[in-house]
Amino acid sequence: MAPQKQRVDARNATIVKRSDYAQTLDAIITGGFCPFCEEHLFKHHRQPLEYKNKHWLVTKNSWPYEGSRYHFLFITRSHVEATEDLSPVMWADLQKLYRKVVREKNIKGATLLLRSGDTKTTGASVNHLHAHLIVGSPRTKNTEPIKAVVGFKK
Repeated sequence: MAPQKQRVDARNATIVKRSDYAQTLDAIITGGFCPFCEEHLFKHHRQPLEYKNKHWLVTKNSWPYEGSRYHFLFITRSHVEATEDLSPVMWADLQKLYRKVVREKNIKGATLLLRSGDTKTTGASVNHLHAHLIVGSPRTKNTEPIKAVVGFKK
């Protein structure tokens, strides 16, 4: 029998530290489940579900990037790991939910970061297709950038 594919990479969570996030991922690894699969999501995730449709769930990130005003996660309801596995209907459902969140939260500008594929390449912590909707503050002479890992350089 082939070994089970690792669904979580706790090493990536230690690059930009966020409270107890790395320790929570260690517990998830010990449990042996995908923390973004719908049946497991609320075992460790501390935020309520904001929206859902046939293919996606939307929740606030329990460990938002420091400095973000909003940090939502859009998570596929079925276990999908790569964007190339999304059907046109799944893409359309993502767009519908994105528009709904932007409209209802009155978001004037945001970053949509899609995490697809192997965590060793993407810098993600969970190998389950998801998107981050990150909203910061307008830049001024006193603001700093929000930091997120989006991959690795040589």
